[in-house]
Amino acid sequence: ERGWNAFPPILCDTSSIEATYNSNHTLQSLGIYRIPQYVRLMLRPNKEKNKSNVAANKILQAHRHLDMRPLFGRELGLLPYVVAWLEHFAKSRPDLKLSSIFEFVRAMPMKVTDGVVGKAKGEKRKLNS
Repeated sequence: ERGWNAFPPILCDTSSIEATYNSNHTLQSLGIYRIPQYVRLMLRPNKEKNKSNVAANKILQAHRHLDMRPLFGRELGLLPYVVAWLEHFAKSRPDLKLSSIFEFVRAMPMKVTDGVVGKAKGEKRKLNS
């Protein structure tokens, strides 16, 4: 049993999102040994051919909250990509989508309001009659 404990951090390192992304997504079998259930469960997702999906699913399973802080250096430029990624991979996790977007907006409130309000500054809206 002791040696099997080495496999979870290799198959799905949960120390960070990047570590989970860089975990092994290709190892599918360990032969005919008596493999503990928890290791077999960690090997099963790797059988999917699309390794991007495997990585995304491991991230969503391992991380209840996606830390957006590493992306803040790019300011709002990454937000559309984050939303698209969440829309594609986190369909069953609306809480995760909303909290991730909220984290972006909370970190840069003036950039968000300047982007929305700034464009309308000095312009009067016309009523359609």
